[in-house]
Order: sequence, then C-alpha cells, then structure tokens
Amino acid sequence: MSRDNRAAYTQDSIQKLPNGKWRARPTLGVDPKTGRLVRPTKTFGTKTDARAWVKEQRRQWDNRTWAARSDRTFTEVADHWLSIRDADPDIRANTVRADRESLAYARRAFGDTPVQRLTPASLIDWSLTLTTLAGQPLAASTKRRAIGSVQQVLKHAMRMRWITFDPSAELDAPAQREVVASDARDVWTPEQMDQFLDSVLDHRLAGCFALTLLGLRREEVGGLRWCDVDLDRGELRIRQARVDVNGVDIIDEPKTARSVRDLPIPPRELTILRKMRVRHASERLAVGNPLADTDLLMSQITGTPLPVRKYTELFRKRRTMAGLPPVLLRNLRHSNVSRMRAAGVPADVIASWHGHTERMTTAVYGRVTDDRLKDAALVFGTAANDR
Repeated sequence: MSRDNRAAYTQDSIQKLPNGKWRARPTLGVDPKTGRLVRPTKTFGTKTDARAWVKEQRRQWDNRTWAARSDRTFTEVADHWLSIRDADPDIRANTVRADRESLAYARRAFGDTPVQRLTPASLIDWSLTLTTLAGQPLAASTKRRAIGSVQQVLKHAMRMRWITFDPSAELDAPAQREVVASDARDVWTPEQMDQFLDSVLDHRLAGCFALTLLGLRREEVGGLRWCDVDLDRGELRIRQARVDVNGVDIIDEPKTARSVRDLPIPPRELTILRKMRVRHASERLAVGNPLADTDLLMSQITGTPLPVRKYTELFRKRRTMAGLPPVLLRNLRHSNVSRMRAAGVPADVIASWHGHTERMTTAVYGRVTDDRLKDAALVFGTAANDR
C-alpha cells in the first residue's frame, strides 16, 4: 500500500485541559480496512511528554508498526497463531500439539494479560523462574521450547499489527545441547532384543514388536496396513504414520521425506508377520468382520485400530514380564542402530534403513559397546609388541 493511500496528516491536536493536563489526539492517517481516520488519544502531565508521544506515534505509523490500543490477551494471540498452523497442510498435527503443550507455561503465567502490556522485563523474569506444576526446574530442552513458542506468538502479533514492538526479542533460551550418543543404559544389547522377541512370539501383535525391534518408529508401525507389507516378496513400504495428538490417533504423513522408504523384511521377522496375518484373519472371521488389505497391522481382535499409546503400554507390560531392563519403546530404535553399527553396517545404509541422516546415525543413536572398546585397546598392545 502506498503512503498516499494511508493519507498521512500533520495535525498534533494537543490541547490543555481544564485540570492542567495535556491531551494529545493526533490524526495519523486513514485506516485502510475501515476507511476511518486513525486518531489515538492519550493524556499527559506536560506538553513536552504529549509531543514526544505524538512523535513516537507518527514514527510507528510511518514504519508500519503502529497498533491500535487493544485488550487482546496473550492466550487469544496464541490461539490465533495455533489455528493458522493447524490449517497449514505442511505442518504436522504432532508439531502443532507440541507447540500447544509448550505454550502451557506462558498461558499459566500471563495468558490473560493483554499482549500490549507485556514488557521485556516481565518476560525475562518469567523465563528465569520457569518451573513445572510441582515447582521443579524445567529441563533445558523444555525451557527452550517454551521460550521459543512465546517468541513465535509475539512475532505473529507483530505481523498482525497487534503490538508495536516485540517484547520477547531480548529473551535468551538455553543453548541447544550438543548431540551425543545414546547411553549404554538406554538401549538393549542384541541378546536382550532377541530375548524380548522370543518372549512375545505368542502374542497376536508379535509382528508389530518384531518391526519395532527392527528400528521402525512407533507411528510407522502404527500406520502400516497389510497392503503395505508384501509377504510374498518379503518387503514393506512406509507411506503413512499414525500419531497420537492429544489422546486421539490420526493418520499423517511420515515424519520426514527420508522416512518414506521401502525395506526388505528379514527371514525371521517375515515368518512372524505371516503367522500374525493368519491369526488376524482367523480372529476377524470369528467376529464376522473379514480382514481387508487396508486394515492396520496394529489392531484389536475386532479390527479396530489399537491406539499407539496402548501399544506403548503393552510394550512396558511385556518388557516387565520378560524381566528386561526398563528401556523406553523409542529406544528400541536406538538399540537397533547400535546393533547394526556393531555388525559393521555402513552408516549411510543404517541411515537409509531408519529414515534419518547419516549424522544422526553416528552422533545420536550409535554407541560404542564395552567389547568394541576392549578390541580397540588390543590395537595399542599389538603396536607396542611390534616395536
């Protein structure tokens, strides 16, 4: 929009009131949406203060940062920002869920506060005292997301011309922690992975557990349909994911472009999946609901999808029954990366198998086992004896 269309004026309209105070009511221009004159009003103790305020109002108008006085709260701005993200097909529902959760800390502290009343000092004080509901300090990563979400909301308020400046610009979030390899206590050894698989062979979802042990993400296993699994050729195709969004499972695209992939199914896992399909087909006939190719592998006896949260609970139950260390379900993926690295599989192949980058393979998921460290130590002894 051209400046001419904004119809800038030069009237300051500063008047002395009967009580001795000064009222400033400058005409800034024409509101492009309503066509009405924009004339903010404010009262001051001195004429000098009134003139300074008028000057600042004109500066904001000329720089297109002026915002009308409003009682719009932080919660209202946050909800507007989330609604836009929720409507964006390129943003995953799980990402919006994480944004909403991260904003909970700010909502509790100043959700009912008008955004125009937020100050850099108040936001810095908030960031320094961030805690859980129980009063415990937040983890650095959680604090970083909480601060980052507030900054995104206030940037949105700036774009919408609801505030004249960004009070969160001076906020400092904790630095991103350097990526490190998974701790040995967070993963299972190959022997423990085999022990778990042996312990669930009798379960109707043994094939799902087998795929999880192969390094597939929970949402990938949850999204697999029988038409995605070629039991004759021994291949599977990952084309969709099933994610938990606030307790409700939804079908979504895989996590990243790299996550869309075709994988060969190892012989043992292929046998388990074949037996699982036969079992599911028999169960479905018994309830009068024949198995279809579009049905999900992770399902209940009736054919109803098993919520991915329930799958996690089932894993914890079976893990305890097997007497294995209490690793998280997602760490079976880490365990498989470590297993493949120990077997000498190249990092780029491991990355392609798991649907992530080679850097993530070597920096995050892989760990060096004690046996491999002992083998490395032998190299030094051999070198000394050769002298």
